[in-house]
Amino acid sequence: MAARRRIRATWGSVMRRTISILFLIALTIPALAVGKVTQDPNKPGAVAEAPAADLKTDAKLAQKVTYTAAKKTVSSIFEDLAKSTGVALKAGRNSGDWQVRDRKMNIYANDVPLNELMSSMARVMKFKWEISGKEGAWSYRLFMDRKSLLDAEAQRVREEQKAEEAQAKKRENGLLQYAKLGNLSAADKAKLKTDSPFMYFVANSGMGGSMGSFFAESPGALEAIATGQRFEMNASSLSPAGQAGLAKSMQQMVDMEGKFGGGRSPKTLPADLATNMNGVTVRINQNLDMIKGMPQGGMLLGEMEFRYKGGNVNVPLMDPDSAMTKLIGKALIQSEEQNRPMQDVIKDLVPEMMSAITKEIKTQAGGEAIIEHADDPALHNKITLKQPGQTLPDVEKALAEASKLTVVSDFFGGWGFPMGQVPTVESELKEVLDKIGDNYTYNWDKHSGVLELRDRNWFKKRAAQIPEEWLERWRQELTKTGTIDIDNLAQMAALTQEQMTANLMGDDVLRSVIGSVYSGRELLRLYASLSSDQRSTLFADAGLSLRTLTQDQYAQADKTIRARGGSTLLDSKKRITITGSRVSQGKQFAYTFTLSDGDKADDITWSFSTPSYTPPPPAKDATPPKPADAAKPADAAKPPAK
Repeated sequence: MAARRRIRATWGSVMRRTISILFLIALTIPALAVGKVTQDPNKPGAVAEAPAADLKTDAKLAQKVTYTAAKKTVSSIFEDLAKSTGVALKAGRNSGDWQVRDRKMNIYANDVPLNELMSSMARVMKFKWEISGKEGAWSYRLFMDRKSLLDAEAQRVREEQKAEEAQAKKRENGLLQYAKLGNLSAADKAKLKTDSPFMYFVANSGMGGSMGSFFAESPGALEAIATGQRFEMNASSLSPAGQAGLAKSMQQMVDMEGKFGGGRSPKTLPADLATNMNGVTVRINQNLDMIKGMPQGGMLLGEMEFRYKGGNVNVPLMDPDSAMTKLIGKALIQSEEQNRPMQDVIKDLVPEMMSAITKEIKTQAGGEAIIEHADDPALHNKITLKQPGQTLPDVEKALAEASKLTVVSDFFGGWGFPMGQVPTVESELKEVLDKIGDNYTYNWDKHSGVLELRDRNWFKKRAAQIPEEWLERWRQELTKTGTIDIDNLAQMAALTQEQMTANLMGDDVLRSVIGSVYSGRELLRLYASLSSDQRSTLFADAGLSLRTLTQDQYAQADKTIRARGGSTLLDSKKRITITGSRVSQGKQFAYTFTLSDGDKADDITWSFSTPSYTPPPPAKDATPPKPADAAKPADAAKPPAK
């Protein structure tokens, strides 16, 4: 149910932001650029493969262990196992090798030989064992050799190139479909109602003219959409006809937002927008990095944003072939034909929408090929998962308990909810494993009495990993002070979207800070680029002059300021300063930053608050210890019965 609620919430956000009718452009669609070609660094014979340690010759490794770990780092797992077995286990080439030491795993081991567990850990993590020391006191080190590292990087590059090429093809096909709408016959238009209801709605709306006028005036904007590149321009540079078309299209988008909100949109555009585009900025694909990996990402060809004094209009560019886009079209048509509010229509379509989101995510998942499994009688054993829960560690724990086998798995953060339910009735072990793999995009294998599971996108998620030291520092600040102040928020904001998804969204403590990071992300990134002296100057009365910034710092400042409609201010060449203020609000802090050229009428401000932390409630099954019996105080000191 929790997963369903999250999907519904995600879809609600999609609805509010994505229903927009785009450009019906009877223009020649430019050829799309092919994704970059990167040479595979792992050529055969380029790197010698290190020999693996033999884990069967040491009698100490034959001892059987029972051990449980959920979302624990490799280094902490080794600390536990070393204490319980007396075997020296080390993670990484050295103490600074956090790419190995901080990788997380789930282990549910029951009476399994230590060497089998060690072998499974190496296979799952794509690591190798190295032995050192002397007989009787061997030391074992788990590491990632250079060939494996290059292999992972080459795999990641190939996957990214494949995704880029697929997205380029999607943009090309989508733009061609929009371009054809201006020349449809009556029969073709009628066919669209069934085949592509969104495109049917667009074809009948008559809303293409305004966007067509804009794109005819700005081929650079069209080129940016076609190639997936960023683009920015001042709307005042358009001709009067282009400005009028842009103003009309902005109003149409606002009206459409209101339609999906159940009434009129709360946004009000400037009354003179059609004749005065000063201060209006057109931004193309500026926020695509924030959309990557999100469920709605697969339905977009790109995104546009029109910024004006006092607000903005967001225009996601929808892929007409997306199942979710077609459902949006279906909702639009039903709302008009049945004269029903969009909210009511959407409620009826929730099951189809959830199915479409699930399908979209699975389509985008990619990853390494699914492992083919030889027939094993043990895989046909019937098991029943009891209360498997939703998270991967919970499901794997239930799997180990039901199958009586050891489960070894890697673990990455992220969205963390499955794309379906695992069987909770008696089923064959193989069926259960296949379903887990499908729901979580995992591969599975079986070696002796160990079930091994590995994320099919491990090579991408490994590259998005950040040091556990950073995460722990942020957790400590949040839990001890009740908030995270600007210095650490700025470090978070400097992360890529992939890093935020992999490290913050799946973290039980840190996921609560994401909203604060996003609310001031560009400003925080500028703050992150400043030296300690510059940060102090920023909060002084005179403020920080943009003229004192380095070239890289100014580039970030330029991006931050233009994102708030400050293009005119920047282009004026006046002396501009940024001044910051900080106000305590209980455990939180409220920050305000003001950009000024001395004329208060031109000032631009940014405001955001640091996050607040609420400790989780005690576990429902937690019971307080019974107090000692006052009548028999000596009993409390008795040793437990053997």
